[in-house]
Order: sequence, then structure tokens, then C-alpha cells
Amino acid sequence: MSCLPESGGCERPFTDAFVDFLNRNRGTHYVHRACLDRDSRVPRPEALYVDAQTNLNLVIERKSISWPIDYPYRHSNDHFVFDVLSQALKGLKLNDLYEVRFPMLIRGKREELRPFVLVAADAIRANWTKVASGAALKQQVSADWWWGFRRVPEPEREDNSPPTGLQVTWVGRSMGLDHYLDPAKLPDDLALALRKIYSACVAKFAAYADAKRVLVLDPHGDLRHQPIDWWKELWSALPPATEIEEIWSGIFDYVDDESQDWQFERLL
Repeated sequence: MSCLPESGGCERPFTDAFVDFLNRNRGTHYVHRACLDRDSRVPRPEALYVDAQTNLNLVIERKSISWPIDYPYRHSNDHFVFDVLSQALKGLKLNDLYEVRFPMLIRGKREELRPFVLVAADAIRANWTKVASGAALKQQVSADWWWGFRRVPEPEREDNSPPTGLQVTWVGRSMGLDHYLDPAKLPDDLALALRKIYSACVAKFAAYADAKRVLVLDPHGDLRHQPIDWWKELWSALPPATEIEEIWSGIFDYVDDESQDWQFERLL
């Protein structure tokens, strides 16, 4: 049976990668049986796997969770801003390495951000002679909106930096490092998001009481690299529903300097 990740929410490449990991590390023999979450009117987990030797069932539900709650939208804003600037500066001869700086996780709507970026591009073009000779440009529009542009000094360049081109630096809060997110006292919005995930799993797992029921979280922002002890404290403060037997994180990240792959870690 074939199953595409776009069909009704089933993410077969991801669930296959997770099950391959389980089979390698637990000695199980799970094989894909069905993509379940095809009809939005009937709550079902994403996929069903069956152990070829024991005939035991495994159902998997994958959920994204972020902090800040609007992290995905604001992260996409970062990409949008840089894409607009790159297009606006197209044709400009970058015969050295230049850097543009923007606030990390920039707030705002696209229709407001576009003119902000285009004004920055106009200023860069108008002052290009100064920039090329080493001058730095900057403008503070508001607390949330500002930009800077400069030629990168030789001592500040990374060993693997290209000799010419445009690089972007996102300035601001360093995710998970410059403040502490207390797992025992989660912000209300984050606690609510987690409770919604629990409730969704209860409904989706209801018809599969005889199966191993696993939730795999896709954490973003401040949650992406929290240690196991942090999650254990969170589960103590906000216990998952009993219908959820195991909780894992599944992150697509660098495994070495050049390659990326899925990395799974059991959180509960």
C-alpha cells in the first residue's frame, strides 16, 4: 500500500524513519500497514505499523509544538524579509562579502514588512559608494524593526565564509540560552498548546487501545534542544494523558558538519 505524506496528513517518510530507528534500537520488526489520518471527520493517528514477528500494533501521532507560540510564523517572516531584500538588491555588484542584520523572529504582517525592507534596499543602493569603502548603515524604525548593513571586516570572517556575496545575521534572543523557560511553570499559551495535543491524542488513540501508542513531538524555538531532564520536569508538572504510552522528539538536524538526518530521543 502506497501512502504519500500529503494525503490526509499522513507523513510516511517521517514515520518510516522513526520506525526504522525503533527497529534498529529495540530489535522490533514493525512494517507499515496503513496511513490512518485521511478523513478529518474521524480522529485517527497518522500511521499504523505491525510487528511482522509478534503481530503487535504500533500507532504514531506526530505534533509540532513551539515556543514562542508564533515561532513558525515569525521564523517564516525572517526568510521572507531576506528574500525580499535579496531580490531588491539584485544586479548590485557584490565584489566583497557584505552583511545585513535584522532582528531575529521579526514581527509583523507581510504587507507591512515588504515596504520596510524595500526602504532599506533603497538606502543601501543610494549609499553604495560609502558602504563599499567601509561605512556601515543602520536604521531603527521601531523597537521591533531595524536593520544594518556593512562590508564584513576580514578579522570577523569565518574560515568557510565565501569571499563575495551577501550574508544575513539575525540578532536578538538566542533560543534557549539567554533566558530560562521553567518547565514547572509554563507560560499559559504553551501549557494550553500541550493540553490540546494531549486531547487530540486521546481522541486519535481511542480506537487503538490494543496498540503501542506513541506521540512524536516536533519541537521548535526554545523547545528544540531542551535536555531530557527539562522534559521530565515538564511531564511531572503537566502529566500526559494515560492514552499516550511514549513520547519522543523527532528533529531533522545536522549529524556532522555536512549532513543532516532525523534524530530521535525518548522524552517519556
